Amino acid sequence: MHHRLLNLLGEQFQPSRILGEQLGVDRDQARYLVQRLVHEGYPVEVSKALGVRVAPGTPLPHLLAPRLRGSFGQPYRYLGHTTSTQDELRRWAEEGAPEGAVVLAERQTAGRGRMGRPWVSAPGASLTFSLLLRPRVPVALLPLAVGVALREAVGLGGLKWPNDLLAPDGRKLAGILVEAKAGGPVPGVVVLGIGLNVLPPVPPAAAALSEFMPVNRADLLAGILEELENQYENLSKPERILEHWKKYSVTLGKEVSIRTPRGEMQGRALDLAEDGALVVESQGGTERIAAGDVSLIGRLGG
Repeated sequence: MHHRLLNLLGEQFQPSRILGEQLGVDRDQARYLVQRLVHEGYPVEVSKALGVRVAPGTPLPHLLAPRLRGSFGQPYRYLGHTTSTQDELRRWAEEGAPEGAVVLAERQTAGRGRMGRPWVSAPGASLTFSLLLRPRVPVALLPLAVGVALREAVGLGGLKWPNDLLAPDGRKLAGILVEAKAGGPVPGVVVLGIGLNVLPPVPPAAAALSEFMPVNRADLLAGILEELENQYENLSKPERILEHWKKYSVTLGKEVSIRTPRGEMQGRALDLAEDGALVVESQGGTERIAAGDVSLIGRLGG
């Protein structure tokens, strides 16, 4: 019943009495259902004088659908909380969810980023979602393509290899997690996770997009999904992805410290290889780094 209430809410306040009438319950029951939604993590706002609404920009399914300009985001599951959108979407994929399916949660109890780091988000403050892909071409450049899509959609910041979006002052705005089901260069299923800080509060040393520009989360999500679809189609044109990533890079030409499976190294990031690996010049010569965690030496945000 409380999820039926969610489908009635919008960005304008509505009296509890009116919502109750639409649901066939009395005012007290309607208020109880509202509190259920708040408890589950949905960004519902309650005013004694005005009634109930969701925070402006909340990406409710019926508010997001008119904004979509492609197939990504159709279908779409919007949750108040879950353990991890990655796990939620993987289960949905096993049930036959189509490519482009999206799961977004306002709060995760076991959210994770790259290298097993936890990803923390507060209801109404971020866009934390996972996108299902069923690729037909190699996906080595997918992390870079996603970074380009985020930068194009957000319109500011720079890309740190392999797939972080940094604010203009070097703090982290967004992170990306790519989990592929084993299957060689063209895996059968890829679950792509994105966490973007939109509004305060944000984790320490991170930035919120609203510090730099006005932002509406539903508009932003629709724009990101559109750009993701555009860049996904570019996987068959790797030179285009590499060109755009280099344009937005804050990594190339910089002194970097890299944690790799073989240990930590330092050097100057020179270029990207054709497969997206980072080419680094160090005292031992030039190396290709296929996987690692990069910190920019001497720059806030690391």
